[in-house]
Amino acid sequence: MKKSLIALAALAATGAFAQSSVQIDGVMDVAVTSIDYKGQKVSGIANNGSSTSQINFRGTEDLGGGLKANFRVETDWNTVSNNANAGTASTIATPVNSTAGTFGNGELRVGLAGNFGTIDAGAVNYNSLISGLTGQPFGTAIGSGFGATSARLIRSDNSINYKSPSFSGLTVSLYNAQKQTKATGSDYSATFGAYDFTGSDEVNVSYNNGPIAASYTNLKQKAAAGTSTTYDTLGANYALGAAKLFVLLQNTKNSAGTTDNSYVALSGTYTMGATTLMASAGTFENKAGAKSKLAALGADYALSKRTAVYARYESIDDKAGVAANPTTLVGSNDKRTRTAVGVRHAF
Repeated sequence: MKKSLIALAALAATGAFAQSSVQIDGVMDVAVTSIDYKGQKVSGIANNGSSTSQINFRGTEDLGGGLKANFRVETDWNTVSNNANAGTASTIATPVNSTAGTFGNGELRVGLAGNFGTIDAGAVNYNSLISGLTGQPFGTAIGSGFGATSARLIRSDNSINYKSPSFSGLTVSLYNAQKQTKATGSDYSATFGAYDFTGSDEVNVSYNNGPIAASYTNLKQKAAAGTSTTYDTLGANYALGAAKLFVLLQNTKNSAGTTDNSYVALSGTYTMGATTLMASAGTFENKAGAKSKLAALGADYALSKRTAVYARYESIDDKAGVAANPTTLVGSNDKRTRTAVGVRHAF
C-alpha cells in the first residue's frame, strides 16, 4: 500500500511538472548604420535597425479548470557593446553606449488567465504600444518615427492590466498604475512609495478577425504636480492578398492647454516570396501649426523562418523640432536621417 502511494505521488508530481513550461526566446539585430542628426553625422556598426534585440523568459502553468498562470521577463540588450550590457555608465574618458542592456529592463509581468480573461501585474506594456504597432509595419525601429513623430509610450512601473476574453475578435483592456506623491523627493527608488510617480490609466478596444486588425487606446498620465497628459492612439491594418495597408492616428493633449499635437501616418507592405517591401509617410503637427514630416522605406529578405537580411531608411524633415539631436544643430539643418543594412535572427 505504501509503495502504491509513493508511486501515485510520483505520478502526480510528474503530471504536475508536465503541465508547466518555460521557454526562452529573443532577437539579435545588428546593422551597418549611418545617422545624420541634423548635421551631426556618424556611421558604423549599431544594433536594432529593424527590431529590438532582446531575450525573454516566458512561462505558463496549467492550474486546471481552464485557469493558467503566466509570466514574462524581458531584457532588451545591446548587441554591439559589452559595457552597455554590464550596466557601465558612459563617460567621455570611458566611451560606452549606455546601461540599456541591464537584466530585466523590459516588460515584467506575472498573472492569471482563464475564461474571465487575463490579468497581469508588474511593469506591463501599455496598450498604447500595441495600438501603435498595429498602425505601422516598422515596429519601434528605424522607419517608425517612434519617440520622434509619434509618442514614446512603452510601459509603467507598478502597473496592472486586465484584458477581456475575445468576442468574435473584439477585446477590451483596462490598465492602471497609481500615482504616488508621498515621497520626500522625486528621485527613483526601488522601494514602493519611496519616490514620486506619474500615474497612468488606459482603456483599450481592439479587433482582430480575418483581414482586419484595429486597436484604439486612450491613455491618461497624471503627474505629481496635478497636470495630466492624454494620448489617443488608433492603429489599424487591412490585408489585401500579398499587400497590407496601415493607418496610425495619434493625438496628444495636456490639461494646461500648452500641448495639442497630432500625428497621422499611412503605410504599406508587399510580400513577394521571401521579400517584403515596406513604406511609410507621416506628418506630425503641433499646436502652433509647425509640421514635421516622416518618410520611410524598408525591405526584408527571409533567409529562413527565423533569419532575415534587411535595409531601412528613415528621414524626418523636422520643422516642428520634435526629433532629438545629440548636441547642437549644424546651421539651420532640421533633417534627421537614419539608414541601416543588417541581419536579424530570432530564436
